[in-house]
Amino acid sequence: MARIFRWLMRIAMLLIALVILALGGGYWLASRSLPDYNDTVQVSKLAGEVEIVRDNANVPHIFAADDLDVFYGLGFAHAQDRLWQMITMRRTVQGRLSEVFGTSTIGIDRLLRRFDLYTLAVRSVDVLDPKTRAVLDAYASGVNARLDQINSEALGRGAPEMLLFDAPCRTVAGRDSVALVKLLALQLSGHLDAEVKRARTSLALTDQKRLLDILPDAPGDGIAALPEYASLMPGVKQFSENIPLDPSPLSPFKSFDLAGASNAWAAARDRSAAGGTLIANDPH
Repeated sequence: MARIFRWLMRIAMLLIALVILALGGGYWLASRSLPDYNDTVQVSKLAGEVEIVRDNANVPHIFAADDLDVFYGLGFAHAQDRLWQMITMRRTVQGRLSEVFGTSTIGIDRLLRRFDLYTLAVRSVDVLDPKTRAVLDAYASGVNARLDQINSEALGRGAPEMLLFDAPCRTVAGRDSVALVKLLALQLSGHLDAEVKRARTSLALTDQKRLLDILPDAPGDGIAALPEYASLMPGVKQFSENIPLDPSPLSPFKSFDLAGASNAWAAARDRSAAGGTLIANDPH
C-alpha cells in the first residue's frame, strides 16, 4: 500500500511540474510578445530621430522634426499596442476571417467579399493626392518596422493573441488603412437593413398611402421613389416563404438593441481641471 502511495505521489508531483512548466513557458512566450516601451530601435526610412513617450495611461506622445516621421512613429506605436486588432480588422475587410476562425465567420466573409471594400480601397489610394499617399506610406512603414523588429529579435508573435491562432502577419501598405476606414463606414451604416426592408416593401406595395402606413418614419419625398426600385431589381422576389425570417438577412452583424445609442456628457466648472465648463458629444 505504501508503495502504491509513493507512486501516486510521484505521478502527482510530475503532473504538477508539467503544469508549472507549461504555465511558465506560456508566460514567457506571451511576455516576449509584449513591447518594451523603453527600447531604442534602429530603423530605416526616417528623416530624423523619433521619440515616443508614454504617459501614466500608456498613451503615446510622438515627437519628431518631420511630419512624416511622426506618422511613422504612430504606425510603430499602433503595431506595439494593437497588432492583433489591426491584423484581425484587415482580415475582416478582406473577407478572410475564416482562414483563422473556421466556419463560425463564413457569413461575415461572404458579406465582406460581396462588398469588396478592399478593392475599392485600392482604387481610392490610386486617386489620392501625393501628400496624403505619403502620410499613408509613412504610417505603413512604421507598422512594418515593428513587424521587422518582432521577426529579427524573435519577440514571440508580436501580440499574445497571436499565440492562440495561426494567423500569419504580413506587411501592411497604405491601402490597408483606407480599407479599415471603409470597414468603419460600413459598421456605422445602421440603416442598411432598413433600406433593404423598404426596397422589398416597395416591390409588394405601390400605393403611397399604404407604404406610409407601414413605414411612417420614411422621408416624405423619398417614399415616392421606392416603387422605382422594381425596375432596378427585376429578378428580386417580394416577401415570400423564400425570404429568411432572420430580422437582418443580409447582415451577420448582431443588433446592439439599446446599446447602439451614442452618448453625450457635460462637466461644470468645479468639476473641470481646466476651470471651465466642458461639454462633449460623441467623444469617440
